[in-house]
Order: sequence, then C-alpha cells, then structure tokens
Amino acid sequence: MTISTEDLPAFAGGKPAKTTPFAKEKRYGDAELQQLKEALDQGTLFYAQGKKVKTLEEQFAKHHGAKHAIACTSGTAAIHSAMMAVGISPGDEVIVPPITDMGSIVPVLFQGAIPVFADLDPKSYVMTAQTIEKCITPKTRAVLAVHLWGNACDLGAIKKLCDDRKLTLLEDCAQAFGCKYDGKCVGNFGAVGCYSYNEFKHISTGDGGMTITNDDDLAKKLRLATDKCYDRSPNAKMRQATFLAANYRMTELQGAVGIAQLAKLDSIVERRQKWCAKLTEQITGLPGITLPKVTDKCDPSWWFYMVRVEPEVLGATADEFVQAMHKEGVPMGAHYIGEPIYAYPLFQHHSAFDHAEHPFNARVYKKADCPEAEKILQTCCMLSINEAYTDDDLEGTVRAFNKVVNYLHQKRGLKG
Repeated sequence: MTISTEDLPAFAGGKPAKTTPFAKEKRYGDAELQQLKEALDQGTLFYAQGKKVKTLEEQFAKHHGAKHAIACTSGTAAIHSAMMAVGISPGDEVIVPPITDMGSIVPVLFQGAIPVFADLDPKSYVMTAQTIEKCITPKTRAVLAVHLWGNACDLGAIKKLCDDRKLTLLEDCAQAFGCKYDGKCVGNFGAVGCYSYNEFKHISTGDGGMTITNDDDLAKKLRLATDKCYDRSPNAKMRQATFLAANYRMTELQGAVGIAQLAKLDSIVERRQKWCAKLTEQITGLPGITLPKVTDKCDPSWWFYMVRVEPEVLGATADEFVQAMHKEGVPMGAHYIGEPIYAYPLFQHHSAFDHAEHPFNARVYKKADCPEAEKILQTCCMLSINEAYTDDDLEGTVRAFNKVVNYLHQKRGLKG
C-alpha cells in the first residue's frame, strides 16, 4: 500500500503534524498576589499564628469531603507524616509500587521500615489487590496505594484486603488531585490521604503537601508529626514530645498561594478530563499502541497520558516512536522513571546510611519480583498534559499519532 505525501511522517520526509507550540496559560496571577499580600500584612508567616494555612486546611478538607486536612512542606512530608501517625516502625514492611517517585519510598525508609514492591497492572499501571496480596507477610503493617498518573487504584478491593488482613491503608494522591473513585475524592478510603503541592502537580505552592483524614485521633498525630511533636493546642504542655516527629510546617506564604490555587482545581481537572477523553476516543484502535486503562469506578484527573508500544506490532521501540513524535512537533518521553525503584543503587547496594545497617539491608531486591513493571517501563511513552491544551493541540496530536503509527505499521508489514 502506497502512503500519500500528505500522510508521510516528518521523520520520513513529510511535514510535521504540529507546527505551533502547545498552549499554556499563566499559572500564578492576581489571586495569588492578593493572598500573599494579606499574608504579609498579618505581620507573621508562622502557621500557628497566621490565618492562611488554617484557611487552606479548612477549604481543602471541605473540597475533598474529609473531616481534617493538615498542611506540610511537601508530598514526601505528607507521606512521612502519615507513616509516623499510623505508627510505622523499624522492621515493619510496607507494600509499595515499583513505579513512582522516590518521595513515596523515602518515608518508609526514614521510619526504619522495609519497602516491599508489588507488581502493577499492565494497562492501568497501578497496584491491584492481587499483586498486593502476594507480598503480604507476618511483618506487613501497611499498604501505600499510589494513584499514578491521576488514576486511582482499585480502592474497593484494596481496602477490603487491608481490612481483612488488618493492614493500614495509606493513599499517595500526589498525581491525583481531583481524581474520584466511586464518587469520592481519593484520599478518603485509607487511614490517611497524602497530596503534593509540588510545582509540577495540578495545583502548586512551589513545594508543599497536605494530608487528609476522617479520624480525629490521627488528625492530632498528623499535626504533631509535622511540628516536632509540639502540641500547640490551648493549655497543652507544648514541649512534652511523646514520639519522634519532624519539622514539616507549611509557611503562611505557601498557605496563601495554596488558597488561590485550590480555587482553580475544578476547572483544571475538568479541562484535562475533556481533552484526554477526546484524545482517547480519536486514537483508540491504532495498531501497536496500548492506551491507558482507567480503573473501574474512577474519574481520573490525568496528570500525564501514558501509552505503551507493542514493538512486534508497531515495528518500533518506545524510543523510536518518541523520536518520530518529536519530529511531528509532539513532545513525548519514553520509559518514565527509567527503571523500577528497587533497581536504584540505594536498594541494590543497601546504601541508606554511610556506615550503619538499615532493616531493609536484609532484603534482596530482584527484577523478577515485578515483571510487569519492568515491561511497562521498557515500552511506555508519556505525553505531558496541560489544562490549557486546545482543540488545535488535540488535532495536531491525533494527526501525529495516526501518521507515525500507520506508517510504522505498514512499513513493518511490507518488511514482513
């Protein structure tokens, strides 16, 4: 079959599908400036004396349908605070995914606990109750469900498993602002939900974090965990620390920006959902391309859009496909984090500390533990998503997918 000049991909001599930059919009503006001015006018930037962090916490809890929200300095701090609050201790095992940010894993290690990596679903890219169950041992204390790319884990099945096995369920919602499962915001299904206000998330304070919980006692411990175990409630003996805690206090400046950003969240998520729904509809069925599978009962918030290539069908590797898309004017990345977390030197060399043992040193981390995760990283290609993307951006992206995939597939057929 002859490919017309119009459909010839750019890497083969055709014209690029996308010749203009993808749309962007100004992230911070007058709303943030007004909130910052009010914070400065208070005369204090300390959370316990000002109003901005308290206001953000109240609004965040209400927006997410949670009883309590406790602010902190980062998504990593949020997870670490949660680990402290639920009592994760040295020698405990915590089940985690192998494809995530180190910020999901560092808190486990800082508590002296042992990360145990559960494999992932090959299409949704998240842990399942089945992969988690295979990892449970008598030492297992908790499961950290990471809602990768804005897609929830199967929280119904995972929560039932954790309840049945008396395990604590924690949720890493860093990539899942605005994601809902069974009609509720993620973060409400486990004991604690952890969010990140990192610069690259749906909404941001530059850096910052938030935990949510519906448990009154956990809320108190989460507050203590972020403030050196100092109890700042009225009539309390403030400096009578009762457990090892960190200093993860959010400043009033972060809180101020967070208030303005939270007001934009619904619009940001809605626009991402509409754009990605159209993209999915228009590229479904392309040979050699596997689209991301949304978990049942989930309304994803699309932090990024990750596809997988089938080299034996497409006739190209992930790297080759990404290079071809770049030529079309569509920036994509291959292999996401490159290799599973357990393949990092930290785990292979057991080098957590300079000259002392960590409890995880007794564990051997092998590639065979998570074969699906290995395959995902070998074949995945990521498309960055932004709420400002337009119909023109969509048209160019779809055209690029069609040109590249059809050409590669047909070329492979001719070779065969």
